[in-house]
Amino acid sequence: MSLIELNGVEKSYQMGEMLVQALKGVDLSIREQEFMAVVGPSGSGKSTLLNLIGTIDEPTAGSVSLKGQDVNKLKDNERTELRNRTIGFVFQRFNLVPVLTALENVSLPLELQGIKAAEARKRALAALEEVGLAAQVRHRPDQLSGGQQQRVAIARALVTNPSLVIADEPTANLDSDTSQKIIELMRNLNTRHKTTFIFSTHDQRLLGHVDRLVHLQDGRIISAPGAHS
Repeated sequence: MSLIELNGVEKSYQMGEMLVQALKGVDLSIREQEFMAVVGPSGSGKSTLLNLIGTIDEPTAGSVSLKGQDVNKLKDNERTELRNRTIGFVFQRFNLVPVLTALENVSLPLELQGIKAAEARKRALAALEEVGLAAQVRHRPDQLSGGQQQRVAIARALVTNPSLVIADEPTANLDSDTSQKIIELMRNLNTRHKTTFIFSTHDQRLLGHVDRLVHLQDGRIISAPGAHS
């Protein structure tokens, strides 16, 4: 079953007097439980594509469907609710709140959903334990290594039980050994939770672990082999 469908998607930006066409007629189907990477040179449209899949942005033309819902037809608050329930994000620079502990960072998305503090804490502790950080729950980001911060970010992305995790260059700031561990962790989480993972990456170490590579160039998909069933 398809989790995400993009049909004839175009995205343009006005930069001063120039119109920049970031995506040009993109068609893409992403199945549930995929472990997929989007690759291409800088300026190829990778970040734009992830922002559209993540419902952070809207296409200029074409449609984006998530779990059978045409995102374009939703009101802003409906799109925000769908995103909060369905999607987790992992960022290149971790995007943790500096003054909060690991536990508080991971609890935050649940509290924003209105979940009571005790339940949010319980689920956040379980998520941190799953990524191997049970001993660091009270540490702030500046007390954690880069790999540990990325593990906190992954726990935060997964704590809401999303159908989809979008990761923007998740290993870019990590050394080889740490990158390998993070890749293996995400692959294991993909298998255990049946969560779909979509990456944008230049990291060759990550590419060998994915089910499918989608190649972008000049705003067009030039290669996207069929998803594994």
